[in-house]
Amino acid sequence: MTPTINFDSVPQVRKVAGNKPDAGTTWYAHDGDKYPCFYLGVGKTRASWYFKGRLNGRSQQKALKATFPDTTAAQAFAKIKALGEMHKDGASADIKTVRDAWMHHCASSQMSDRHQADMTGKLERWASEILDKSPTDVSTIMIQKVINAIDTGRGNNSAATKRHIRVALSSAFNRLSIRNPAEGVTVPKANERPPIWYDLCDIHRDLDPDDLSIVWAAIWEKREQNIILGTAWLLMLFTGIRSEDVCSLRWEADGRHGFVDLQRKELVFPKLKSGVRNRALPIGDIATNALLSVRHSDSEWVFPANSVTGYVGGGHGLDTLKAMVEGKRVAVIRPHDTRKFFQEACNEALLPDHVMHYLRGDKATQGDGKMLMKYTARVGTSAPNMVETVMSERIKTTPNFAG
Repeated sequence: MTPTINFDSVPQVRKVAGNKPDAGTTWYAHDGDKYPCFYLGVGKTRASWYFKGRLNGRSQQKALKATFPDTTAAQAFAKIKALGEMHKDGASADIKTVRDAWMHHCASSQMSDRHQADMTGKLERWASEILDKSPTDVSTIMIQKVINAIDTGRGNNSAATKRHIRVALSSAFNRLSIRNPAEGVTVPKANERPPIWYDLCDIHRDLDPDDLSIVWAAIWEKREQNIILGTAWLLMLFTGIRSEDVCSLRWEADGRHGFVDLQRKELVFPKLKSGVRNRALPIGDIATNALLSVRHSDSEWVFPANSVTGYVGGGHGLDTLKAMVEGKRVAVIRPHDTRKFFQEACNEALLPDHVMHYLRGDKATQGDGKMLMKYTARVGTSAPNMVETVMSERIKTTPNFAG
């Protein structure tokens, strides 16, 4: 007969755990019905918690990878309850590891292939030890330790990667009916970095932050070198739309990527990176003429490139641009800076914030959704040209695409 002790009494458990047998394992059960089918196995080197009974419809003996005193009886038994809950709603017996849960999330969500590959790659690189574990064996402390160890070697990029890993793991655990250990993990906040141009103006006091002629010179120089890359930069500057959404534009709709409707002067997106779906964004005359200047391309993509995706972006041309500043060639604009410049142009054009967010493809931040969308869509037909007027004043020229 299996001897019994009170698993909630730490002194009792510590006493029996210290009585190491000469050979084999000595088993102890709980004195009462609080921990059914639950045992403490005391071996020559450690005392471990076990479950012996029916779980998920079948009889099994399961080592919980939990030892005393590191894990109390209550903590170890919670793992058993979590295992049962995980299978109750059909998150299913097929999900053995966190990696299984992540792939289940990928298959169940509507994320793009590119986004799935990016997030999966980051998880495999930085959190593979978490992916290999059973969901019930993962704690908040484990995830926090993995997050803290991330160092991409690229400054602020590490903070962004930490946030991405936390979001991905949280999404995986949300597919299961167990406590989400990623919810308690802390990550650096997403602080908006000022455009490079403003940092330069802080260093070189003779430069005017409102004068973007040097920034524009870098963009136009890129366009003269490569009309495809330069036009992609120009479209980002005059629309404020994220680089990923601009670069993946097509000339014709395919149901997945954004496409150009030159007749209506719109960029139509089934889904934007912001999560917004089915958004038609109006563009002004300058953006329209810029697109017409590259319309002769035979590619299905507006900005084609010899890349895995077939279009520009990432390591294919949209790196930080440089220009001459006080005798030195220095970086003056990065892709994300265009969104800030566009926002400021909207402000100078006296457009409400929600109109600016609408034109950039952001999520609505205030107001009744349907009413706001109807109002903003009307204003949007004239707003792009208002913004382009301000932007032309800041770059000190009106772009001419003749020839």
